[in-house]
Order: sequence, then structure tokens, then C-alpha cells
Amino acid sequence: MERSKPFVLQPAEARPNSQGGEGFRTAFKVLGEDTGGAFSLLEWALEPCQEGPGLHQHNFDEAFYVLSGEVRFQIGADRHVLGPGQLAWMPRNTPHSFSNAGSVTASGLTVSTPGGLENVFKAFRAGQPAPTEFQVQHLGPPVEGSQAC
Repeated sequence: MERSKPFVLQPAEARPNSQGGEGFRTAFKVLGEDTGGAFSLLEWALEPCQEGPGLHQHNFDEAFYVLSGEVRFQIGADRHVLGPGQLAWMPRNTPHSFSNAGSVTASGLTVSTPGGLENVFKAFRAGQPAPTEFQVQHLGPPVEGSQAC
């Protein structure tokens, strides 16, 4: 797979035709096709009291880096609240979920490997299953976010 030419994105920009998931703001900054399939980079934001995706697992790795606010992560049976500068690593086939844990917007970056997470989001937006190379299993409801919600 070829890689893209170098590029620069401004703060509000995303890669063309790279809309993220339903329910929370997302913008793909780097697509799998940009990296020859090595990784994808997603920027996301959760409003106060907003839940992320339900508990799920998949056959690709993800690292979640929190930029602002507080995010509650469920990783297997464990729960953690992470703030700016903290990272949650989800090796493939790890059950996980996340939600905003605070009273302000939370934001972060997700690196997924191999690349192609944008294709999973595109399929889900169209009401279709994930592409066959990305096996996603939904396991339960989202982790509870803030106690104040």
C-alpha cells in the first residue's frame, strides 16, 4: 500500500471524507491510507455527561491520549479516570469503553494500528458491519461517565 504525500492540517481540519463516529465529535487527522496501513490518528471530543461507545473489543490496538477534561475508561473489569497527559493502552481484544467523567468537554487523540479505523466508522455510519479485516464485538453498555449526570 502506498503512503500519501506529506501534508499539514490546521486545528479545525480533518482528512477529506474522514468523518468519525456517531454521537461524539471526531476528526481523522491521519488515515490508514496515508500511512500505508500502519496506523490511523483520530481526534475526538466528548461533551459533559456524554457517553462514548458501549463496551466492545476488536482485533486492532488503540492508544487513547487525553488532551483535556476527564475521561472514565473501562478496561476489562477495571475503571480509571484519566486527565490531560494520561494515556490508556488497549491491546487488541481488550474489552473497553469510555465516557466523559467531568463537567467540561473532554478531548483526546486515538492512535489505532493497523490503520483503517476510519473504514470501521464509515461502515457503522452506513448501518453496516465493520469491514471483515476489522472484527468488532459489542459487549455491553457504555461505562458510566460522571456521577453528576
